[in-house]
Amino acid sequence: MGPHQRKAGNVVRATGAVLLAVAVLTGCSEGSGMNTKEAKQSIVTFVEGSTDVVGDGWEPNDGPRLGKCGLGLGTGGVQYVYAKVRAASADPKADVEAVEQHWKELGVTTERYQTGGEDPILGVRGRGGPVSSSDFRADPRGYTIDGSSQCVAGDFEKMSLDSQK
Repeated sequence: MGPHQRKAGNVVRATGAVLLAVAVLTGCSEGSGMNTKEAKQSIVTFVEGSTDVVGDGWEPNDGPRLGKCGLGLGTGGVQYVYAKVRAASADPKADVEAVEQHWKELGVTTERYQTGGEDPILGVRGRGGPVSSSDFRADPRGYTIDGSSQCVAGDFEKMSLDSQK
């Protein structure tokens, strides 16, 4: 085998390794086996369970509705977004801690945040586990919990049209 053939073989092997790494690192959900119905149910279960941690009085604010997402390498997919709101409680710090603990138990990686100013808004956001993203905002004017399901294979345009029928 000549030097050009060896070099070409090395390039092909390296390209294959890179493509495999990209597929693994992007977390393509097609391999997860979850379908669109399960994705929708998973975000409803996640948000409802999260609201249960900090008490009653929650009302739907958005969804669950269909959204677009990417499965990697230019492949589009769908996810569901769901948000609920309610009046603030007397102890937002304790509520943020309770939601964060609940999410960690579900395998969600969390990050707390706080806005500036005299009356800061506390919150926690999350990624991973059963969701692609989540957020609990403990605003003194009202609480919000929202989440986006994992991205799954699906045709957003077709599903959007079908839901309008």
